[in-house]
Amino acid sequence: MQEELSEALGQDVKRLLLLQQGQIGDIYMARVEDQRYVVKTSEEKEKLAIEAHMLKDLYEAKIRVPNVILSKGSFLVLEHIQTMDQDRTTQEIEAAKLLGRLHSKTNESRMYGYYYDTTIGPFFQKNEQTQYNWTLFLGQMRIMPMARHCYDKGKIPKEMVDRLEVLCRDLYKRIDMRTIYPSLLHGDVWSGNVLFEREGACLIDPAIYYGDKEMELAFIRLFGTFGELFFNTYQEIHPLSDDFYESKVLIYQLYPLLVHVALYGGSYIGVLERTLKRLKI
Repeated sequence: MQEELSEALGQDVKRLLLLQQGQIGDIYMARVEDQRYVVKTSEEKEKLAIEAHMLKDLYEAKIRVPNVILSKGSFLVLEHIQTMDQDRTTQEIEAAKLLGRLHSKTNESRMYGYYYDTTIGPFFQKNEQTQYNWTLFLGQMRIMPMARHCYDKGKIPKEMVDRLEVLCRDLYKRIDMRTIYPSLLHGDVWSGNVLFEREGACLIDPAIYYGDKEMELAFIRLFGTFGELFFNTYQEIHPLSDDFYESKVLIYQLYPLLVHVALYGGSYIGVLERTLKRLKI
């Protein structure tokens, strides 16, 4: 593999160190002369190519992400981000500023989704850009496809799928869409996907699409990625909608919960059930 990577880069890889096992393949640190790169490997070549495409799109939108050095076949070679210790206050402020800038990006068509299918972890995200209706997109392209996947894998019962379908049918009654517009989302903002360097925050492992920006915030609340200082700083850029806490949070947490049910099952199934009960479904 070291020889294959050297040939692909056109540079001699001096050392290759396994960092971790990713969700679609192994991740390495490669040393090339005086440079270090992060190397993602996978037989699922299409997913690596999609990740490279997403990172390039974010880079072009002037959002700090690792630079793509090479995307070729079973290799994705990325800039190595030199992280540094920062206090929690600095982290939350820098993350809020970066996500605030990201969520200010919209598209000319004013449609939800994206112009190609993206990924979240090991799963594809369908992104048909045919929807001007946010709640229709959320139900048809996010919640229900993942619910059906969980059912097909034996993670949730048919009865739960039926309840989610009832909820999705009536989402337009629960969410005030008058102030929602398509914002560019990272899509998977847990603590491991936000790095901190001298210049500020950096996002990795994107799952991008255009959606309600508060979808991202509900995800952050679900996993406790950031605390109140983050939200206070973020609201200086984008004030929260009146129905964020009352209606949106629980509904928007369904999709990431379903993704985690699909990945891990276990306790996430119980959290999903409790969320549905709180939504009176």
